[in-house]
Amino acid sequence: MGKYAVVKSSETKESITLVFSGGTLEEIADKTALFLAARGYHLESGSKTQGMYVKGSAAARAFVGALSKRAKFNVTVGKDDPNVAVVIAKGMSGMSGGFLGMAQMGKELGSLSAGLQSAILS
Repeated sequence: MGKYAVVKSSETKESITLVFSGGTLEEIADKTALFLAARGYHLESGSKTQGMYVKGSAAARAFVGALSKRAKFNVTVGKDDPNVAVVIAKGMSGMSGGFLGMAQMGKELGSLSAGLQSAILS
């Protein structure tokens, strides 16, 4: 393992992109997967380098709306020579939870951005 550094980051309302130097694709993908698992997410489909991570229940979200904690994100870890880029994009709008649900998704995306940087750099 090398000494990691964030060389570039960008954020939109729908996604975040973090570009890291000092690590391999596999190392960054593993650290990303461990970070998401620690936050309660599980890999619903795909792989660590191209997958959908989910937490919470779709049935509960449909039944109680924003009171149910549900989030879904598409995660891509790929080469950005010579660096490694991690893209986390919303996999749902949060609309089933109304305006509160949409706000929760935006807040969660921002939280993932800060937390992932800390997890990989530590």
